[in-house]
Amino acid sequence: MELLRLFFINLIANDMEYIDKFEESITDTEDHALQNKTNDYLDQIIKFRKQLLHLKHYYNQLQVIFDGFLENENKLFDSESLRKLTIIHNRIDHLQLSVSSLRDYVTQMREAYQSQIDIEQNHIMKVFTLITAIFLPLTLMVGWYGMNFKHMYELNSPYSYPIFILISILVCISLVIYFKKKHWF
Repeated sequence: MELLRLFFINLIANDMEYIDKFEESITDTEDHALQNKTNDYLDQIIKFRKQLLHLKHYYNQLQVIFDGFLENENKLFDSESLRKLTIIHNRIDHLQLSVSSLRDYVTQMREAYQSQIDIEQNHIMKVFTLITAIFLPLTLMVGWYGMNFKHMYELNSPYSYPIFILISILVCISLVIYFKKKHWF
C-alpha cells in the first residue's frame, strides 16, 4: 500500500508548479497580445485549450482510479490507508479545479479576442455605410439627370453642369457635417 501511495504522490508532486507556470505562460501571452496585436494569438489560444483538455482528461482518469480505491470493495485498504488515499484524492481534485479555472480563463481570452475582432469589423462596416450614405444621393441625382427627357430645362442651360457639380458638392458636405454632429465619424 505504501508503495502505491508513494507512486501517486510522486506522480503529482510537481503538477501544481507546472500548472502555475502554465498560467504564467497564458497570462504572458495575453499581455503580449494586448500590447502588440499578434496574428498568432488565436493559434496560441487553441494550443492552450488543447493542452488544458489533455490535463483535464489526465486528472479525470486519476479521479476514476482513486474513486475505485476509496470504494474499497475488496477491503484491501485499512482506515489509515484510506485516509492517506483521500488526501491524495483531494490533491487531485484541487489540481483538476485549477485546470478547469485555466480552461475558463482561456475561454474568456478567446471571447475577448473575438469581441475585439467584432469591434474592428463593426468599425469597418460603419465606414462603408457612411460612404454609401454620402454617395447614395449623388447616385440618385445622376440617375435622374441621366434620363435625358426632352423637356428638361436644365439640359439647355449653359450653367446646368456647374450647378449640378455645386449641388453635388453641397450634398456631400452637408451629409459629412450632419454625420459629424451625430458623432458617427
